[in-house]
Amino acid sequence: MRIVTGALRGRTIPSSRVLASIRLTSSRLKEAVFSMLGAELTGLSFLDLCAGSGQIGLEAASRGARVVLNEPDHRRQAQLLRLIQDWRVEEVEVRREKAQTLIPLLQDEGRIFEVVYLDPPYEATRHARPLSVELLEQLAAGTLIADDGLALVQHQAELKPPAETGCLALFERRPYGNTILSIYRRQT
Repeated sequence: MRIVTGALRGRTIPSSRVLASIRLTSSRLKEAVFSMLGAELTGLSFLDLCAGSGQIGLEAASRGARVVLNEPDHRRQAQLLRLIQDWRVEEVEVRREKAQTLIPLLQDEGRIFEVVYLDPPYEATRHARPLSVELLEQLAAGTLIADDGLALVQHQAELKPPAETGCLALFERRPYGNTILSIYRRQT
């Protein structure tokens, strides 16, 4: 998992047993996300709600974004903290909450993000529904996403998230093998 461009270009997120149990975002999908967002993200606020290895959020930070990485697993969170310290990355905050718990906490703090990246484990559920849909609806009912901000939802191809929910409307669906990137925009 290599950082493609920006200040951290060429650095590699080390593989470890801690990361062995998670599904990693493909290089092709990561490149497509950042091709869409652009090479320069200076000043943009970016929330990686289910960070895992941190590759998406760290790529955003490399391009100048102010990033919040959230990883509820304490081992993966500790690895992220070590990596950020070793790389001397300043514009990254690491949190360790369940995503559904972090959303209201960040709202209470008055935080707003131009981009929220949502990629929970595909098999995860909450209230007997896919976690990605539950979190998307929670985001859509809240105030975390800036006007005209984006929610990028990575999910398995079989899942059909809603075309519209709360303040978010589906803008585009992009297939990448058995993975889909659903792009939502906050309606003003």
